Amino acid sequence: MSKTGEVVCITGGSGCIGSWIVRLLLDRNYTVHATVKDLKDEGETKHLEALEGAATRLRLFQIDLLDYNSIFAAINGCSGVFHLASPNIIDQVQDPERRTGQKVNGPRSFMAEVTRKIDQPEKEKELTISFSIFSAGCIETYENIFMGSVHFKDVALAHILLYENKSATGRHLCVEAISHYGDFVAKVAELYPEYKVPSLPKDTQPGLLREKNGAKKLMNLGLDFIPMDQIIKDAVESLKNKGFIS
Repeated sequence: MSKTGEVVCITGGSGCIGSWIVRLLLDRNYTVHATVKDLKDEGETKHLEALEGAATRLRLFQIDLLDYNSIFAAINGCSGVFHLASPNIIDQVQDPERRTGQKVNGPRSFMAEVTRKIDQPEKEKELTISFSIFSAGCIETYENIFMGSVHFKDVALAHILLYENKSATGRHLCVEAISHYGDFVAKVAELYPEYKVPSLPKDTQPGLLREKNGAKKLMNLGLDFIPMDQIIKDAVESLKNKGFIS
């Protein structure tokens, strides 16, 4: 679908999901306002500026999610907003309320500014939001858990499909499949026998239930999910290319 001339904003444009959304939006001929934390940091900007179409249809903005003025500059003139960015505190936090407060107040401030902008009557605008998931931390042993797998490209495409389909409402589960963690480990070992892949104790794998149609709402919008095999292959090849594994 060509969207020549339409301008949209995406916050957190330098991240994994954000940069995929920027890439796919440019492929669809959108003009994109992408926000980053630091315009002087090539780690945030170089890969975006190298995308096809970026030279003429990509503008980068440095914003603070708690600063209305910087937000306004990024969304001004846009017909839609993809909000992925979230404030992060890197240092150890003594007060947990400080961390959650920034997580809540950042999106709240951003949406307040977007709402103020879209209340202006000249044009209808849309807002697509992607919230972060909190984790209590890691564990040393594998639990008897199930996992949802999905390719970064499909997550990005899901955002765009929901934006372009005005009738889409509510929450949408975005997973290629829901499978047991043991399934995932076994598949990695099958595809890459040259690597030492840890196995799971048998007593943690009762049933191995699997759901292939957990994202019917997105599938009905035309999203054809990349299968688990390809997700693993793309992830491993990316790690190889970047020198993290050999």
